[in-house]
Amino acid sequence: MDTKNLLRKSGPYILAIVLFLVISVIYFSPVLEGKRLQSSDGAQFKGMSKEIVDYRNATGKEALWSNNMFSGMPAYLTSTIYSGELISKIQKSVTAISQPVMILTLSFSFFFMLCILLDMGVWTAFAASLAYGFMTFTFVVMVTGHLTKAHALTYTSLIVAGILLAFKKNKIGGSLMAAIGLSLMLSANHLQMTYYAAILSLVIGITYLIYAIREKTLPDFSKTAGLLLIAVLFAVGTNFSRLYTTYEYGKYSIRSQSELSLNNENKSSGLDKEYILDYSYDLGEAMTAFIPRFKGGGMSEPLTTSSETYKFLAEAQGADKAKKMVQSGMPMYWGSQPISGAPFYFGAVLCFLFVLGIFLVKGKDKWWLVAVFVFSLLLSLGKNFSFLTNIMLDYFPGYNKFRDVKNIIVIEQFSMALLGALAIKEVYQRKISSVEFMNGLKYAFGITGGLALIFAIIPGLAGSFSGSTDAQYLKMGYPQQFIDALIADRQSALRIDAFRSFIFVLLAAAGLWAYWNNKIKAQYAIILWVGLVAIDMWPIDKKYFNNDNFTSKKEVAVPFQEMPVDKEIKKDKDLYYRVLNLQNPMADARTSFFHKSIGGYHGAKMKRYNELYSYAIEPEMRSLISAFQKPESIDSAMALLPVINMLNTKYYIYDLNQPPLPNTHALGNAWFVKSAKVVDSADQEVTSMKNFDPKSTAIVNKSFDKGLGGFTSGSGEGEIKLTEYQPNDLKYEATVNSGSQLAVFSEIYYPKGWKSFIDGKETPHIQVDYVLRGLVIPAGKHQVEFKFEPSSYYLGNKVSLASSILLLLAIGGYLFYSFKMKN
Repeated sequence: MDTKNLLRKSGPYILAIVLFLVISVIYFSPVLEGKRLQSSDGAQFKGMSKEIVDYRNATGKEALWSNNMFSGMPAYLTSTIYSGELISKIQKSVTAISQPVMILTLSFSFFFMLCILLDMGVWTAFAASLAYGFMTFTFVVMVTGHLTKAHALTYTSLIVAGILLAFKKNKIGGSLMAAIGLSLMLSANHLQMTYYAAILSLVIGITYLIYAIREKTLPDFSKTAGLLLIAVLFAVGTNFSRLYTTYEYGKYSIRSQSELSLNNENKSSGLDKEYILDYSYDLGEAMTAFIPRFKGGGMSEPLTTSSETYKFLAEAQGADKAKKMVQSGMPMYWGSQPISGAPFYFGAVLCFLFVLGIFLVKGKDKWWLVAVFVFSLLLSLGKNFSFLTNIMLDYFPGYNKFRDVKNIIVIEQFSMALLGALAIKEVYQRKISSVEFMNGLKYAFGITGGLALIFAIIPGLAGSFSGSTDAQYLKMGYPQQFIDALIADRQSALRIDAFRSFIFVLLAAAGLWAYWNNKIKAQYAIILWVGLVAIDMWPIDKKYFNNDNFTSKKEVAVPFQEMPVDKEIKKDKDLYYRVLNLQNPMADARTSFFHKSIGGYHGAKMKRYNELYSYAIEPEMRSLISAFQKPESIDSAMALLPVINMLNTKYYIYDLNQPPLPNTHALGNAWFVKSAKVVDSADQEVTSMKNFDPKSTAIVNKSFDKGLGGFTSGSGEGEIKLTEYQPNDLKYEATVNSGSQLAVFSEIYYPKGWKSFIDGKETPHIQVDYVLRGLVIPAGKHQVEFKFEPSSYYLGNKVSLASSILLLLAIGGYLFYSFKMKN
């Protein structure tokens, strides 16, 4: 094939990809000014990863352990670079251009590729990809800072494209495409999205298996399935270091089963069920896919001066103040979730096309798409469809490791978008009869248009319009008339959006009817579809993710301003101590940005530390705060906080603009105890934390009894001092006056990687005081060292490197062979 002919054939595809990039840049136009996305979770990430990034920049090495949050935890799920993951390096070079721009472009482009592989025309695929890419889920999660979630989601289309290509046309080519898609998704590092993609892929496999049995093509199916399993192994291998360390740490994080039997009624082998199901959809929430403000919208929705809330506030507080209040946002959301930033709107046009697809599309692809839709919709209901949810939590491996079950709508929206695109393909390629088309159009319009019209006329069918925040506003002193005005505006919002959806359904149906009856040409029908998608989705997306969400590069790099309390604490030049912010410490990455924090911000905290916070740290904090009422008793109260003191909490933050409270009772980096109290269970360990003297006694679970080397009591005399500090390497000088003594180190115990040495000889340490490290040190002067050298990381990198090379060679070999055969 000559170059000119090749360009002519590939030109439309290249143009489509370029247009996707241009549209993405236009949407995120502040990036052209060098601005970056500013988000709350993005700022929190900067805080939690600060020590790791600083260490990497200073040394060129990976710390693998971070001490700046939760008193210390592995850095695997924060900001670790895995040198063996070559695919990840390729990916990061692409997203480094601009994450929001490239995430949206990839979302468009991979769905476009999928549509092309399903034999759609270029511009049909282009329009379908816009409809899929502009669903609000991607924009809502990006604006809150969950970029890895949005990024991982983009590869769903590539994985499915590979699977379908393998089953339909090219076993080896499709399997390699699925391998590279899964490898990229895993390196994007959001296992929840990968898990949902796996469920989607499993449904495809089951559907094709059923058809293979019916059509007696089981041997061919088995070959394809075998190649796809090899593809999975390749993809897992390229990310083995990341997956292995995550798996290893998972056994010690809050996503594993607790050793405690206290309050066990809500426990599972993963997260607590209440925590998992807190953000469950109900059927009303699910309707926001079709009618965006079916449940009011977000927690802070701007209103106009024609709203009932404005009228009430204007009468009570004046027009100017009322206008500012309603424009800044009102609590319009009235759904069953604790909070909601925005609805996950799929688009009225897309929902109509999905229903149309149910009537027009035939074959196995229709059925796996419908199955994915139904299954994911039911699972998104969580506690509101407990029968299926409990089966998944109890029997489906790994499902109980993820919270916010409504996120499974990502495969629901994918299935709806693809079935809608296949419906358009059937219509534009005229593969169906006029009777089939007209019946399908009539039913789809009747269902979607009728549903929208019903709620536009009778919005009261949706429910009471009363939200959980209403009671809070009444407690704050707002009158009932304010709540009544909000309820009226919520009802009005539903009516307006339902009518809006009806108009879009009407126009979409009219456009298809006009095309079918040769009233407009195909290209104009496509233009109409693109226009409807843009007009429908762009304003909704911009409402929740717009130019105001961008700021200067400098502000994003340094999201927290150094306050007087931080400057005062930094005057202390001790090598290593901790700080406790008394205001919501377990959801605070700000303190971690500047100091070694008792608290932090992370979705996978260490399980034992989280339990210690609930049973001991939090009660001690309350005790200290209550002492503020009598300032003269604060120092005495600090002396009665054994757990906080054993964590070497040298300073308390109570006001960012005031000096910190120094704690003279902090026990330091390490100390010798007089005795070890051996207990039988984790329950006894944690309950012992409430009334003990950590300076003289160490609580030890009987499973670590051997590590005491016979030590039960000693003089506790001697000195131990931290002399060198790195996140993954701690050195001490110890002097033991007589006999062997038990030293307690104010460091979090984690058995998978931390090694302890006395005078260069490895000497095992044990877990004491529920979360800390203990080490028996013989008499005399000694050098004691803790090094974090997790074999899972180093072995994993070797496997990842080898797998990456093999995958790249396989892809290169396949492309070379294909090119050679074609020529």
